[in-house]
Formats: sequence, C-alpha cells, structure tokens
Amino acid sequence: MKKPILLFFGIIVIIGLISLIFSSKQFVAKDCEVPIYRFEQDFFKIKKDSFDIQFNKLKNKYPNFFIDTSISFNQSIFLDDTLRSVLDSVTFLYGLKLPGLDKIKEGFCKYKSYFPHDTVSLYTFIDKSFDYRTPVVYSQDKLFISLHLFLGKDHSFYNFLPDYIKFSHDTMFIPSSCFITLAGKHIPYPESENFLDVIMYYSKSYFFTKKMLPNILDYQLFKCTEDKMNWCYDNESAIWKYMIEKDYLFSSSLELVDKFVNLAPFSQFGFAGDVHSPGSVGIWLGLQIWESYCETNDVSLVEVLQETNYKKVLNQSAYKP
Repeated sequence: MKKPILLFFGIIVIIGLISLIFSSKQFVAKDCEVPIYRFEQDFFKIKKDSFDIQFNKLKNKYPNFFIDTSISFNQSIFLDDTLRSVLDSVTFLYGLKLPGLDKIKEGFCKYKSYFPHDTVSLYTFIDKSFDYRTPVVYSQDKLFISLHLFLGKDHSFYNFLPDYIKFSHDTMFIPSSCFITLAGKHIPYPESENFLDVIMYYSKSYFFTKKMLPNILDYQLFKCTEDKMNWCYDNESAIWKYMIEKDYLFSSSLELVDKFVNLAPFSQFGFAGDVHSPGSVGIWLGLQIWESYCETNDVSLVEVLQETNYKKVLNQSAYKP
C-alpha cells in the first residue's frame, strides 16, 4: 500500500515542479520584454501632404532624435538620394523584424535577473554617415542602433573601408554590440595607470556580454574571423610569456594600447605571424584573466563590474596559461 501512495505523491511533486517551471518561464518572458522603436520606419512613413502634423507627433515620440537644432528636418529629406538608398538597403535586409532579436531578448532576460529594476529600450535609425566606431550608442536607458552599419561586409556602402572593419558590419554582431555598449552603464570610468588597467577595464564589457549571451561564439564577440580567435587560444601561453618578459603589464606606454587594444587588422608583436592575430589581443587576454579570477574566487558579476583594483584581480586569478 505504501508504494502506490509514494508513487502518487511523487507524481504530484513532479507536476508541481513542471507547473512552477512553466509559470516561471512565462513570468520571465513577460517581465524582460524589451521595447523596440523603429525610428527610420516611422519617419519615412510620414505622408507628404500632412508632413507638418505628423512630424510634430514624431518629434514627441522620438525627442532624442531632435536634440541637435542645427539639423533641419523637412520634406527635402525624403528626396535625398543617398538616404533613400540607405533606407532601401535597410528595408530589404531587415523588413519589419530586427535580425538577432531573439538573442537580444534572451540577453535582456539574463540582464533583468542581474539588474531587475533597470529598463532598456531599443531604437533603430539610419544615417548618411558611416561612423563605424559607434554602431550602438547608450543614453538614458536607451540603446540606439545604427542599422546602416550592419548590412553585411560585402555591401557596397563599405567599399571605402578596410577589410577588417567591413567584417564587423554583419547583422550577426548586433546582439554583441548592444550588450558591449550597455555594459558601460555599470562600469566605473577608469583612472588608468598602466597597460593592465586598460585591458582589464575594456575586457569587462566582453565578460558582461558573455554573461548576457552565454552561447555567443568568441569571433562574434570580438568581431573577427574564427581563425584569428583560434590563433589566440593556440598561442595563449606564448602571448602571456611575451607580455611578462617585456614587462608590458605595468607599463604606462600609450603605444601598447595602439598595438594590442585599439581597433586594428592585427596586434603588433613584431613577428611575421602577427597578421594571424586579432587587433584586440590585449582585451582578449584581459577576458581570460577575468574568467580565471571568477573561477578561482566567489565573486558576482556586479562585483566584477565595480572592481577597479586590477593588480589584486591578477594576483588572485591564478592565471597561468
């Protein structure tokens, strides 16, 4: 008699757990929904015969886009050939749905679990300028995505750019760009004294992004080819030995930032094989130190983001590739 009773209660417990998990997922999905506003679509849907009325409504909906009073928004914008060409490309590629949106939403669900009181909205837009340095901008709980900077490396708009920058203009990099940018909200601005401070500061954004997008591949995070990421792992010990032997970690030389941190086709070790490396080896190295630090110590993501004693982090990381 005991076995049927135990079996009955076991089934009840399992059903209860399944219901709890299902209701939890429903709550999370609803709670972490991210609002998306397509400025470029709303703007170019304005009818010319009622431009003034509809334009005023648009200004009220998107006040951030009209802060610069030196720009004159009028009907002539609709006739701008360059902007129309950009719009056509964006509309053809994106349509009504943002590529990578599912990954972005999953990332925001993770984000809300760490920062439950934060709210973030996505705003998309297009422009005639192609400033590849700022594909996504954060301001006042809003992420502004330049859709014209994610049209694919082979798009004719990017013909004037070197190949390593063209590569970063693919739609696959929208999710990582969003979270790398959002990370800046939670990271104190550094008072950098040496190369270690620089690489540990910048790699925090990448560490943050891997937490928000745990399935992201390294080449999608660093916006380079898979071969270049494999080069880093294949040469990890040699990279670390090189930095130690050259006494670079505690050097205050700005030249090191140009060689190993700033956007570049490859890092500059001074060897023939440099061309096989990504331009941000320093940031990649900092990420490895953070991951080793968190494996060795009981620290939260928030503590990582707020930590500024990078020498302590290095010493406690037990990083020895």
